[in-house]
Amino acid sequence: MKSITYIAIATCAIVFALVAYLAARQSPLWARCAFLLIGVLGLGYGWLGYWLEAHRASMNYLARASLDHYRTLVGGIAIGVFFVLLISGQIALAMKTRSKA
Repeated sequence: MKSITYIAIATCAIVFALVAYLAARQSPLWARCAFLLIGVLGLGYGWLGYWLEAHRASMNYLARASLDHYRTLVGGIAIGVFFVLLISGQIALAMKTRSKA
């Protein structure tokens, strides 16, 4: 069940990134790149989580701990990038521009 969750996270992150990138055409380049970065980080988070769950029994403790650490690190970076976009107002600007069209 966890594997399906990680696949869904990766898929939703990529879809979010592409839709947000295309919707934010008037946004600065750094904001559009940040939307794409969120998608790439979400894909990495989903892939690491899936790999960790699929191969948990065949890995030693150090390998599992390292994968779990990197998965948490990637998720934290994605949340940080999202909050930077939220604080800067780029998400609200993209939503406002999209609702006028």
